[in-house]
Amino acid sequence: MDVIYLKNILWSYTRQINEKTSNLIISLCEHHGITTLQGRILLEIEQHGSHTIGSLAKRLHIAGTNISTMCKKLEGKGLIVRVRDEGDERVVKVALSDHGKSVVEEINQELIEKISNTIQGETDQSLHEIINGLKKLNKLLEKMDSV
Repeated sequence: MDVIYLKNILWSYTRQINEKTSNLIISLCEHHGITTLQGRILLEIEQHGSHTIGSLAKRLHIAGTNISTMCKKLEGKGLIVRVRDEGDERVVKVALSDHGKSVVEEINQELIEKISNTIQGETDQSLHEIINGLKKLNKLLEKMDSV
């Protein structure tokens, strides 16, 4: 296969997938009065537990000052709380509040409903092909990143 053709296809489809995914996430987050970045922060905390500002910034590949500002806004909305680390009281972590847990649960449910409605009529084989294709693409991109 021609490398230039592959590059163009990769660039085009990853851009399109990114745009469509972003539009989906934007609509889910806006429904709850939060930005996409705020939604990503909440989902990261929900999936991996409490974080320091630094660890959250590293996981999301965003500057710590920006994460700190977003966390202050999320705290003001009652979606996260700051808690001192039990092992080292100098360390402050952010965690989901009960309200934050509820919002993340609602976002996850809305996303599950959208996915369920969208894949109706698709065969398991077709869905497995999509998953396997995404796994292969991810491995290819990982190889490119390490070169």
